[in-house]
Amino acid sequence: MSATTSSGQHQAFAQKVKLSEYLNIYRYISLFVTSLLYLAGPPAAAFPLKLGVCACLLAEACLFIKVYNAEKSGDRKKKLLVFLEMAGLIFVLYVTGGMASPFLWYAINPILLSASLLPRYFCWLLLAFFTCMVLAADRLTVYKQAENQFFLPGFTIIIIFALFTLITQLYNIYLCSLQRQSALLEKQLRHIKSLYSAVEAFSQNTDPQEVINLFASYVKLLADVTKAIILVDVPLGLKGSQQKHYYTVRGPRHVLAEEEWYPTVKRLYIELQKAGAKAGTITLFEEGTLLTVPVYSRTKYYGIFSAFLPQHRGGHEETEQTMKFLAELCAVALDKYALESIAKEYMIAEEKDRIAGEIHDNVTQNLFALIYRLDLLLKKEQLGEEVKQQLRLIQRTAQQSLRDLRSSIYDMSTYKRREEPLVEDIRAYLGDFGALNNIQIDFMAENMHIPLSAALRNSLYRIIREATGNAVRHGHCSQIKVEMTVTDDQVKLSVTDNGCGFTPTPAATQGGLGLINMKELARSLGGTLLIHTGLQKGTKILCQIPLDYIRKEVPAN
Repeated sequence: MSATTSSGQHQAFAQKVKLSEYLNIYRYISLFVTSLLYLAGPPAAAFPLKLGVCACLLAEACLFIKVYNAEKSGDRKKKLLVFLEMAGLIFVLYVTGGMASPFLWYAINPILLSASLLPRYFCWLLLAFFTCMVLAADRLTVYKQAENQFFLPGFTIIIIFALFTLITQLYNIYLCSLQRQSALLEKQLRHIKSLYSAVEAFSQNTDPQEVINLFASYVKLLADVTKAIILVDVPLGLKGSQQKHYYTVRGPRHVLAEEEWYPTVKRLYIELQKAGAKAGTITLFEEGTLLTVPVYSRTKYYGIFSAFLPQHRGGHEETEQTMKFLAELCAVALDKYALESIAKEYMIAEEKDRIAGEIHDNVTQNLFALIYRLDLLLKKEQLGEEVKQQLRLIQRTAQQSLRDLRSSIYDMSTYKRREEPLVEDIRAYLGDFGALNNIQIDFMAENMHIPLSAALRNSLYRIIREATGNAVRHGHCSQIKVEMTVTDDQVKLSVTDNGCGFTPTPAATQGGLGLINMKELARSLGGTLLIHTGLQKGTKILCQIPLDYIRKEVPAN
């Protein structure tokens, strides 16, 4: 049983206990009042006899409450106990005046109890039994009443009892509805708290294995499933050509063993990747149902979330919605890891360029000076032949060292090769993105041999991904043109599509999170991002970043 279900049942039980205590208090108060009326008024009888009747009713009330509230009292036993009490009260009415007896108002206690705490049909059966028997007791009572006191007072009391029963049941239904709403609100608040903890946790964890372990635990907790399975592939490197496989399982081993779920989950992983589907799937097993949803970011398919539910468990739609939300959150976490890894590689490449530049400017120049000095020494005639042979050997060694060092510098530095890894990364991404969405993408880059900072390269890459993603999702375009140029004073990036566009109102140009992210990226680098669009005229995003964020110093050749 889940923690949420147990908590709801505990609250319902506590509410029933509290209501039962109120009914017990009402029982004693009604017994006290009706006993006073019986002792002080009609019917005419010996006072000791009346006192004995009141004492018997008090003993019965105490015994009834004790037996009814006993832990071993089941619903069937409680129904029988209430029925026997009602039969006993009808006998009391028979000997104390029938409809004219003051204890008639005490007889409403079993009806209120059954209307509040027992099944709804039982209280109406009990009321019907009471009506028939009390009318018979009124006719057969040993105390004779006036002829015109039977019909109107008698049926009025029965109607009042029926109204009491109906009002009590309506109140009970309303109370149960409030309890369900309270339990649902408590569950939602607990989910929000857990999701906040999840966001806080994955924002601090960058290891993909730790991330999926965390989300598997949250899938099992928030979706309230028996077993949670996550299978993802995370791209490595700037081009993402290599991928690392991660998976995790949360749940008991004896439920849906690995030899049962692994072939199915692996098959679903491949099918959803090929189909590009973003909807969930349902797989039936003998033991229950396996729900599966894809882990998709805006442009990247990472893997799947699977959750196993037993056969008797319902609420598949609610569970699937929770899984989809967590899958999107996990995709964001994996995107964050991928972007951070790209940024780290850019920083490493930048550091390698710096080291290569320092070696080129210092060590190679010193070696060249050494070779030049050796050549001057070899031209002096006063040196012996043996010394000249040693100097030529040293010179050849220095020349070979200089060639090897230059080769290493050119292998290490992107500037010496006149290559910019950003261009290759963007070209690879746009090629994959165009093939995935069946659209044509033209990419042009000019003057990209000028060195760019790691922060600038990372921001340009993210803006291109965001802009092309928006063009496909919202613009429904079939063609995109991406142009990137480095001039003497700025970096200029434009992304143009032939999509549906939109009306450029102030509210629209403010945009959603995608446009806000692009504007913030440009603003963080001291640049601007403008949007040119119109309804059915496509969209052009123009980003301009000043030269302050371009590396001006290039190591000399």
